[in-house]
Amino acid sequence: MKVKVKKEGKVKEFKLISSWEDVTLEKWLKLIDFETGTKTEEATETIAALSNIPKQLVKELALKDVAVLMSKIAELQQKQDTKLKKIIEIEGVEYGFHPDLDSITLGEYADIETFIKNGVENHLPELMAVLYRPIKEKKNDIYIIDAYDGNIRIRTEEMKKMSAQQVQAALFFFYNFAKELSAILPSFLMEQLTESFADKWGWFGVMYRLTNGEIVNLERITNLGLLECLTWLSYETDLNSQNKVKRNGEQ
Repeated sequence: MKVKVKKEGKVKEFKLISSWEDVTLEKWLKLIDFETGTKTEEATETIAALSNIPKQLVKELALKDVAVLMSKIAELQQKQDTKLKKIIEIEGVEYGFHPDLDSITLGEYADIETFIKNGVENHLPELMAVLYRPIKEKKNDIYIIDAYDGNIRIRTEEMKKMSAQQVQAALFFFYNFAKELSAILPSFLMEQLTESFADKWGWFGVMYRLTNGEIVNLERITNLGLLECLTWLSYETDLNSQNKVKRNGEQ
């Protein structure tokens, strides 16, 4: 999008982003950081980041010109496409969004929840690195992505090149899934995860229980389906409660 700026009687033409699709995740993270400053600082940094207008010139713009530019940027953000893009391409590599969240593994979900708990805005690249992985096989709209192994350091850097628009759509899609999931999670688990001890250790406590305290079993259980693991724990809890009642009745 071309914008005209008048300075000292001269009109110069500059380029402003034409779509929120043009904003990368890396740039969006910087915009989020700008929000911690004053309104003037936020406006200056935002306009400079999303256009080719020199920062010094932005600082010298009339207040009404700054308001117009910020209004255009806000309008572009409101018009962004919120539809999930299941397949994206970054530097020639195709990445696919998790094709079946209903079969998400314990390890995948635990890592995602940990990143969210520690601050979504601080871990957006990591979240995308869990949800989007290289496609190893594809036919039409059906695809298979690499298995999750928890090693996301390199992919996290690649995800910073994603469109912020795609990131927001992926977050919205996952949050809807998580909301539905929380409605069916066993009540005992929800109670455990909100207790002070469990709050400190989070999903590690669930994994510890599933491994019977044996660390050599950790990798194996993190690759199991989340719902499968939670159903197992739910049954085990009910079974232990029933056996405890029987023992008390026999005494």
